[in-house]
Amino acid sequence: MNQDTPNSKLSSAVIGSLFPGDSGQPFTDTDQEPVSVPQDWQALGALYEFAELHGVTRGLPNGYLADLLGRAAAGGEQLGLAFAARRDSEVWRDITPEAKQEARRNIAGRAMAEASGLWALSAGHAAANVVARVVRIHKGSTSLDKDLNWTGLPVPFDSGRLANLSLNFATVKHIKRAAAATGESDLVALIEPLSILAMSPAWIALVARRDVGYHRLRPQSIEGGVPSQSPWVTDDSLGTVTLSVSTFSNYVPPALEDIVDEAVAGYDALSSSMRKIRDRLPAAMRAAGVPLWSE
Repeated sequence: MNQDTPNSKLSSAVIGSLFPGDSGQPFTDTDQEPVSVPQDWQALGALYEFAELHGVTRGLPNGYLADLLGRAAAGGEQLGLAFAARRDSEVWRDITPEAKQEARRNIAGRAMAEASGLWALSAGHAAANVVARVVRIHKGSTSLDKDLNWTGLPVPFDSGRLANLSLNFATVKHIKRAAAATGESDLVALIEPLSILAMSPAWIALVARRDVGYHRLRPQSIEGGVPSQSPWVTDDSLGTVTLSVSTFSNYVPPALEDIVDEAVAGYDALSSSMRKIRDRLPAAMRAAGVPLWSE
């Protein structure tokens, strides 16, 4: 196959804002690179029928490449949503709130920044699943079966927990080891961007933010909120425990600027990683034994 979309159907879309109308910020020249990454990943989905026929002739299970490219396309859409939410968070960060509207700015801007992080994490998981499935095609990558509790090539469109990987240190380590065992440098190169991403401070920060928001005590976004630690103060030397009561709260919410900057850094790290993976995918598929793109 060549790189061109095989039909005229819409295969990718990136929105600049999750706000209706023109409430967000317009695209600029500097947006073209981050916009192209989710579009290119989504466009992979347009190839699924041709890829599927080619994969079956190479001995892959029915639906394997359709599942793989479907995951890639979905990951591109998730990356696009992360991009839109990131841009909306920047709008809230950069406005000067009207009187008594600071709380609204903080809550709305933080919601958009955290939404960007959540979609980014989802896109990262999708990329990990794509890379693992490409590597596993190679007959020398069977160590993945033991490491991931797989029983061979993952069953296409399996919604079970074992078939759907998360991007983390352990998963990347297993895929990296399996890629190295194949002796194919192009498969090793495919996993390298994910390996760098999983260890990057920007990605680790997104994971930590998600953990706090999902199942820990998430700090409130308004002044006067409840602190994230006990108000009681223990003095071990005196053996006393005291509680200070006042007419106002000294709680200081997280700065919106810091949370937005965190989301931006996480998105940029992920986008860079997914760009490299997409660029290396044709060579990796050839190395795995199922070439899909012409030279």
